Amino acid sequence: MTDDFSFATLDLDDESHENTARVNGWLDAVTRGFHQGHATDEFREKWLAAVRLDGATSRGVWESPELPLSTEVPVATFGHFVKTLNAGAAHLPARMITDVTVAPTHRRRGLMRRLMTENLEDAASTGIPVVVLTASEGAIYQRFGFGPATREAQVRVDSTSRFQLRQVPDDGGRVAMVDASVAWPTLSAVFEKHHLVTRGSLGRPTYYEAWLKGYDWQAQSEDRRQRIAVRFGPDGEADGFVAYAQKRTEGTGEIEVRDMVTSSPAAHLALWQFLADIDLADVVTVSAPVVDPLTHALVDHRVRRVTAMPDHLWVRILDVQAALEARPWFGTDRIVLRVVDGLGHADGTFSIDASDGRAAVTSTTDAPDVTLDVETLGTLYLGDVTVDPLAKGGRITATGEALRRFAALADGSPSPHCNTHF
Repeated sequence: MTDDFSFATLDLDDESHENTARVNGWLDAVTRGFHQGHATDEFREKWLAAVRLDGATSRGVWESPELPLSTEVPVATFGHFVKTLNAGAAHLPARMITDVTVAPTHRRRGLMRRLMTENLEDAASTGIPVVVLTASEGAIYQRFGFGPATREAQVRVDSTSRFQLRQVPDDGGRVAMVDASVAWPTLSAVFEKHHLVTRGSLGRPTYYEAWLKGYDWQAQSEDRRQRIAVRFGPDGEADGFVAYAQKRTEGTGEIEVRDMVTSSPAAHLALWQFLADIDLADVVTVSAPVVDPLTHALVDHRVRRVTAMPDHLWVRILDVQAALEARPWFGTDRIVLRVVDGLGHADGTFSIDASDGRAAVTSTTDAPDVTLDVETLGTLYLGDVTVDPLAKGGRITATGEALRRFAALADGSPSPHCNTHF
């Protein structure tokens, strides 16, 4: 890297004039990179309060002040904070990478590569077992060992009289409309219940609070259209909620679900019945689990139509032992797994001794039964993709018998769902 650039980590607590200008410049680079409007003063205040509470780390790359037209706006940005990932059998600390931008004037100069490799090295050195991100472009992150581990179904549901559940939940629970200004403690508690029981769930960044209270981060203004309904179970405790808004598209009323979180099957179906009962709307659109109980609860499953199924959460494993011991296993056997990692963090050969739904994972010098790279391991990790298609795609090397044994251990329910966006 030439002397034309300086790499630095922001001090998000320093409120001096000079540092505030640099922080504001960093945020300007992020909003530019994601094609948002210039940040308002209110947006800056809310953003700064949220990232401070998350303990976020924000790094940037600035041009040398000696260069013509250099400013406090960096030419590249990179951020992270730590929440927990429900791996299926245990929760793990996960470093969440966000705000990755490179100015179009500074592409192909190795800036993002250096920021990413330094971040992975730091995460590994501090004992973080997995790193996660969501990708605007799909071809960038495999080279760093990330694999797409969950997907989201983009769904349109006909909510006219065609919408009929085989059995309407009748467990004594109820759905109530809740004022967004006072709903946050309830919504937060519901998410924690959901996070506890949902494989693939990821802890949420602090900005969710302002959003669910009615602040539109994209428009940088109050959102007066968003409504919230909460489902209360038979014990009187909240076990689900939905945030939504109504809009009209080509003369058709549409309910746009912005967020839907449930911790029980009854809550999931009860909220769907609530959405279908909303007047002046014929369609509900939502980002839903790939494997959705609604499909099988409907009298006519064709009222639910999947319009797209993009990847969502990408996983990069750094500590193979910690990661694999936190996910479920589905048989009793021992498999020796060779993981190839070009960056070295997860590279090695590991013995997986599985029984009673868990596994003990240790380094070994034994010959491997199965070989794959760390990107493939990330894709396989949460169970959204099974062993067979990865093997048929040339991503896993093993004899037929070893592959069958590995699939018997690695593949099983529940399917993952991540409804955290960052």
